[in-house]
Amino acid sequence: MPDVPTALREARAAAGDRYVNVLGADIARQCLDAGELDEVLAMIAPVLLGDGTRLFDHPGGAEVRMEQLYVSRTPKAINAWMRIIKQPQSR
Repeated sequence: MPDVPTALREARAAAGDRYVNVLGADIARQCLDAGELDEVLAMIAPVLLGDGTRLFDHPGGAEVRMEQLYVSRTPKAINAWMRIIKQPQSR
């Protein structure tokens, strides 16, 4: 299995000018930490899944700022699209 930077490079090459999606909280968190995540789709449903991987739980980590792009509702969920606001790199 390739590491995240290799997988992203291969996914971008395969996608061409199309969108690349990543699924799963652990992979999304790794992409976020690498500065490679542009948007997040959070699906909020009335069910608790137990002790799953927490996408936004990063003790001691940097604050991640987002802006809301779009919210839609279905009978069983709320979908919230958010864009990551990239912070300038400090030197």
